[in-house]
Amino acid sequence: MHPPSSVRSVLAAAVVFVTTLASANTAAFENVDVSAVTNLKPARPAIPTRTFTISDFGAVGDDRTINTAAFKKAIAAVDKAGGGTLVVPAGVFVTGPFALCANLDLHLSEGAVIKAPDTFAALGLPDPATCQTQDELDAKFKTPPALIHGRNLHDVAITGPGTIDGSGAHWWAWSERAARKLAHAKPGATWLVIKRPHLVTINGCERLLIADVTLRNSPMFHLVPANITDLTIERVKVRAPFDAPNTDAIDPGPGTNFLIRDCDIDTGDDDIVIKRGGTNILIENCTIKHGHGLSIGSGTDLGIRNMLVRHCTLEGTDNGIRIKSMRGAGGLVENIRYTGITMKNVPNAIVLDLTYVDNNRPDFRGDPAKLPAIRNILIDDVTIIGSAHAGRIRGLPESRITGVTLRNVSICAEKDLVVQDADAPRCENVTLDIRAGVAPPPEKYVE
Repeated sequence: MHPPSSVRSVLAAAVVFVTTLASANTAAFENVDVSAVTNLKPARPAIPTRTFTISDFGAVGDDRTINTAAFKKAIAAVDKAGGGTLVVPAGVFVTGPFALCANLDLHLSEGAVIKAPDTFAALGLPDPATCQTQDELDAKFKTPPALIHGRNLHDVAITGPGTIDGSGAHWWAWSERAARKLAHAKPGATWLVIKRPHLVTINGCERLLIADVTLRNSPMFHLVPANITDLTIERVKVRAPFDAPNTDAIDPGPGTNFLIRDCDIDTGDDDIVIKRGGTNILIENCTIKHGHGLSIGSGTDLGIRNMLVRHCTLEGTDNGIRIKSMRGAGGLVENIRYTGITMKNVPNAIVLDLTYVDNNRPDFRGDPAKLPAIRNILIDDVTIIGSAHAGRIRGLPESRITGVTLRNVSICAEKDLVVQDADAPRCENVTLDIRAGVAPPPEKYVE
């Protein structure tokens, strides 16, 4: 390999080019040490043994009754008693947003659905179509909080085989993506945009557990645990259409001691993404289909380090391994290992990019002091089949990406890895099969 100047291919690929690369500098592997998180076991919430049932507080699971008052009353009772488990039995319980309390397990039984209303009117909001300008809409339309939310808590769980449904379709129609599509189809047309709520947001919590539930059709992000110490997310299923805008599945960060495992994800944006900051993170045994893959960023200003991603399968995601950041919202991302990853039909397999542009904020400038950096990344025991692009490693002139190592990696793609403003990755037993026609055609809409 020759040192990169601007944009260049790692290898000059012919129609069929299979090769094995080796680096003498195997000491580079020692720069990544994630042994501290190999057996990470975050502390779990301690929930008192008291049990409450939402039906006892007047809730009706008939898919019609608005049960917001019942949920608020029930959680107030749990809080007053000092904590316990609130059981949601089988049925479809429509509700507006409600807040959780500390020492609570919100348990959704088999067949239980907590569902957001599927009209703006049911939330006391105006029909956006009645507004003529964005200023008028902004003045009239007050976006509600997440359907289930909490702040500054401790010992919280959301468990059980039931479902939390965000009824997101009527929100997606007023997204930034919908506006861009209309502008492309009808130049000169105007389209209003509304700020969309998340599905589950916990901001500030010690010992948080999300287990076994299904999250689906959020207006925007599905699960957003921020400022968390000791987070466990396991056996969670997340579903949204592949073209549903900004429907991230799991967005933790900042915080420390994150365990995400055995999750099944198929959505319209980032599948698992660490945002702003995080330390001591283990992601394992997850199955991912549509979406933007296993991501870090774009905000990395608080720094992300000591992260291990292992034994995950991605099929049909837009990206596979992805670290993205940009001037104005960046910090240091370091000591990250991806191992035992299998990708099939993933258009962009490996993306480390400090020049990311947010489509929803194309003119973003941020804080000039927040310069992104990536260093010491180990990608090993990874198999990539049927990609359009092996990927890109793209830094900044003032912040080159350094210390990237590929070991025991097999790549079958139409186009080779591209490197810009970054040191060439150190390679050991890297097999490249670069040839036309190995990637399937893209789906109808990918952004």
